[in-house]
Amino acid sequence: MLTPKITCTVAALAGLFALLPAATAADSPFEAAFRTSLLKSFNDASGKILSLAEAIPEANYGWRPMEGVSSVQEILVHVTETNLSLGARLGGKPPAGLDRRTIRSTMKTKAETLTAARQGMQFIRDVLAAIPAAELLPEVNVFGSPAPKMRVAFLPADHAHEHLGQLIAYARMNRIVPPWSK
Repeated sequence: MLTPKITCTVAALAGLFALLPAATAADSPFEAAFRTSLLKSFNDASGKILSLAEAIPEANYGWRPMEGVSSVQEILVHVTETNLSLGARLGGKPPAGLDRRTIRSTMKTKAETLTAARQGMQFIRDVLAAIPAAELLPEVNVFGSPAPKMRVAFLPADHAHEHLGQLIAYARMNRIVPPWSK
């Protein structure tokens, strides 16, 4: 069930897009600003994840702060799997060789991990850049609750920022300075 606030937001966005001529809806200032902001947030966090993943020695990829907590490697696999899953939920078709159900088996070494992570990030970036604005308005199930599909579009950036923070903490515990902090 939508809350009144979400209902009003969805109605306002639907009204905005309804007022725009169909031929120019993709070029509207609102859509351009939305995409620019969304992609900037995602690119910032995902770029730092990759930069940090490159800075962490392969010997530390199995490191975890304690038993039962994800390792560096497992975090990078998880981020890649999630990017592939969210991109598919937004209507994208992952490139050949990138299947979220089997990607874990191809991400064993640092080089394989970085390659797959880059591909997964590029896939979700391409999906976010191309999805028509009107397709972001219908409701979908997001973690057991209905929400505009736009919420799914925000998740890659939210998720990247969450795991960037986790990887920064892991790096600092191993005396690795994030490259952008040097």
